Amino acid sequence: MNRSPALQFNRFELTVFGILAAVMLLTRSHALTHLVHIPSTALASYFVLGYFVRRFTAFAALFALGYVIDVVSISILGVSDFCYTPAYAMLIPAYAVMWMAGRYAALMPERLQSLPAIAVLLVAATFVSHLFSSGGFYFLGGRFPDPTIAEFLPRIARYFPFSLTSSVMWTGVAAALWALLLTARPELRRGHSQ
Repeated sequence: MNRSPALQFNRFELTVFGILAAVMLLTRSHALTHLVHIPSTALASYFVLGYFVRRFTAFAALFALGYVIDVVSISILGVSDFCYTPAYAMLIPAYAVMWMAGRYAALMPERLQSLPAIAVLLVAATFVSHLFSSGGFYFLGGRFPDPTIAEFLPRIARYFPFSLTSSVMWTGVAAALWALLLTARPELRRGHSQ
């Protein structure tokens, strides 16, 4: 039986997905974060996924894994459910922005001169993603009585720098690892699925 091309992943794509899933399991499940504070890898993970794995099924699978981790963390591991509101659905467009930005970054040449454009793309995508997730939580989460734009703006100034720092940091780690891998195995350059 032939599988749909949308469901067929090559070994490289599966490896990237496996690494990102493992990172998510370690950081999002609070397996490590209860011992030491680790900045969130979520935004960077979706950006990196978009860069290397363009198939929507990969995005959906990583989102589903994150959802399962959150449900298990809240219902079994006793993690606070404060952020688990109807606004949780806003994580779909928030993470989709990062994944789509990663896909767009993958269209740029893999060379040093592309880094400024990719950095601007990453910062812009992180900001839009933050607006979806934080704005969704603030306006749709039901945790704040009478939410207003005037009250939301200071929240952006307070929380966005943390989102941006973790997004840039973890994407930088992934880019550095990719550069090292390309140095060791140049045949992998643009060897990932387009």
